[in-house]
Amino acid sequence: MERNITIYMFDSTKAARNLYKDLQHRIYYTSTFKNHIEEYEKHVENNNVSLDRILECVKNDINMMHPNDLYEITHFFKDQIHPLFSNDSVKAREEYFKTLYDYLGITKLYELDTINTGKAYGYLYETYVDYFPLSGIQGKNLSINIPTEDFLHFNDFLILMTQKIIKSQLYDYHDELTEEEKHIIQTVQSQSLQNIKLSEIIEEEMKFLAKVFYPDDRQDFVQTVYHAHSFLKQSIAMKSMIDIQKNPRIIVVDTY
Repeated sequence: MERNITIYMFDSTKAARNLYKDLQHRIYYTSTFKNHIEEYEKHVENNNVSLDRILECVKNDINMMHPNDLYEITHFFKDQIHPLFSNDSVKAREEYFKTLYDYLGITKLYELDTINTGKAYGYLYETYVDYFPLSGIQGKNLSINIPTEDFLHFNDFLILMTQKIIKSQLYDYHDELTEEEKHIIQTVQSQSLQNIKLSEIIEEEMKFLAKVFYPDDRQDFVQTVYHAHSFLKQSIAMKSMIDIQKNPRIIVVDTY
C-alpha cells in the first residue's frame, strides 16, 4: 500500500456554511457522507468515528478536528469524485478538487502520495520532533493537528535542512530556484541565526548524511536526499501561503 501524507489548512467560516451542509445531505456520485460512515462502521470493529462529532466540529470550528476524522472526510471525497474523472487527466481532476475544496473551506497545502516521498518527509519530521516535540491532537501514524506557529517552525527547519542538503552536492539537482524563493530562504536563515540548537541539529544531521549516504532506495535518509529539492520548493510555497492570523491550525494526515 502506498503512503500518503497530506497537509491541510482551513477557512472555518466556509466550512461551517458549505462543508457542514454537504456532509449532511449531498450525494456526490453514489453516496452521502452518512452512508460512507455507516459502511465504515460495518467493516471496522472498535472504530471511534462519529458522524455527529464530525458534523459538530465542522459547524463549530473545523480547525479543531481530529486528524482521523479529517481523513474520513477527504477519503469520502476521493472515493466519490475519482470515478467522475476516469476518462480525464489527473490535472483536470486536481483542478476540480481545488475548486471544490476552496468552496468547502479546505486548502490542501501539500500532498506526498508515494511510499518514498512519505518515508523521506517522515524522516525529516521525526528528526525535528526528536529535538523539538510538537504538542497537538495526535492521529494515526504521524497524523497531527497542531498550532500553525509550531508547523511553521518545523517548515523553517525543512527549508534550512533541505537547502543544506542541496548545497552539499550529495545528489544532482537540476531545477533552479527563483529569485523570490532565494529571498525567502535568506529570510529564514536570518531569522534563525540566534537559534543555536536548531543550527547544531542541522549541522549534525548533515554530517550524518554526508557520512552514510549511498544509493540504496530502501533507506529513509537516502530518499530524503533524493527529494530535498522538491521539499524545499514546496516548503517555501507553504510558508508564502500560510497566514497565522487566518489559519490558526494545520492538520497533517498520514496514511499507509
